[in-house]
Amino acid sequence: MIKAFGRVLAALAMCALLYSINFSEMLPGEVMMYAGHEHSTSIAPGVRLSELPPMMEASAGTVVAGDVGEYEASISAFGGIARRKINLKVVEPKTLELGGCLVGIKLRGAGVIVIGFADFYRGETLREGDIITSVNGVDINSYQDFEEYAASGESVILHVRRGETEFETELQSVLCDDGIMRLGLWVRDSAAGVGTLTFIDRENGVYGALGHGINENDTGVRFPVRKGTIERSRVAGITKGRSGAPGEITGAFVTGAETLGTIELNSDCGIFGRLLSDVSDLSPAGGGSGSNDPGLGAELPVALSGDVQTGPAEIYCDVGEGVQSYAITIMRLNRLGSATKGILLEITDERLLALTGGIIQGQSGSPIVQNGAIVGAVTHVLVNNPACGYGVFIENMLDYAEEAA
Repeated sequence: MIKAFGRVLAALAMCALLYSINFSEMLPGEVMMYAGHEHSTSIAPGVRLSELPPMMEASAGTVVAGDVGEYEASISAFGGIARRKINLKVVEPKTLELGGCLVGIKLRGAGVIVIGFADFYRGETLREGDIITSVNGVDINSYQDFEEYAASGESVILHVRRGETEFETELQSVLCDDGIMRLGLWVRDSAAGVGTLTFIDRENGVYGALGHGINENDTGVRFPVRKGTIERSRVAGITKGRSGAPGEITGAFVTGAETLGTIELNSDCGIFGRLLSDVSDLSPAGGGSGSNDPGLGAELPVALSGDVQTGPAEIYCDVGEGVQSYAITIMRLNRLGSATKGILLEITDERLLALTGGIIQGQSGSPIVQNGAIVGAVTHVLVNNPACGYGVFIENMLDYAEEAA
């Protein structure tokens, strides 16, 4: 009996050790702080910063970040069982211009995405979601390019990207009834829709929007960007969300209007690019519901993830009445999980609930403001409870924005 109990304890200890090792890999490799500001050493429940640089004053669970620069520290959990070294990045406090306006999105991929197969497809190598980047050594930039080069002969060589892997495969074309040689592949080369502008970074000349990436609808594969633009758009209609059936904003591109900006990056945390024209006329200044609402284009400080709290906040979006602020409650924070689901929020504003039922498609990217600072952006809705959804921390979006600058 004693031996059996000992084996159980040993097994539990081994499980705990393996779990702590795996959990260590989940801990962030970098933590950002503002120079001269006081920050909590708690990253998440039971997860804390430790072994801080000596020049940083630390007491009672807080740390005052020192000079701008990068430092080495540690992060630990389970009383130190799970631990890893991290990069502590100290930066100057940042301000951004508040977004909230609806924008039209046009995106063309670098290559075409395979979304299905015809009955006469003769290969076995390709899968749905594969990205074909060239045919017989010629780069493919559109569906028309693919059709033209795929019909160039009985046998073609395709260069394919699948996740992080690239390979070449040979396919046989089939002569169809209309006299055209085809490979038997259904492909898609572009995406279009509407979303919400989150912020403008005048210092670096870039914007951020959506809060999540643009994926091909049938396969879920992220569109690789060849070129893309954000355009002036207006709200043409609202489909109210309900349990099991997410609603949406129907947007209309403004004919003849100048392009607002380019799309340089389609990332996990949104789309980013360079702003080409002013957005201030897309909504009345100070268009929020309260007398002190900053309105579209107002400069607000950026709050880091460690400064975000559960409790009252607002989102800014346009659901047909210009950019307005609407009350929400931040219900839970998760700084260690999915980058686009770090904030769990609930819409509490009766006006917005009456108009949309909660969070609907097209609101992705709506900036989240708490205590006068931009803290994140709306990303997803809970399908079975449209009043609730997720948001991304603004610092995660800024990490990608630097790549588009």
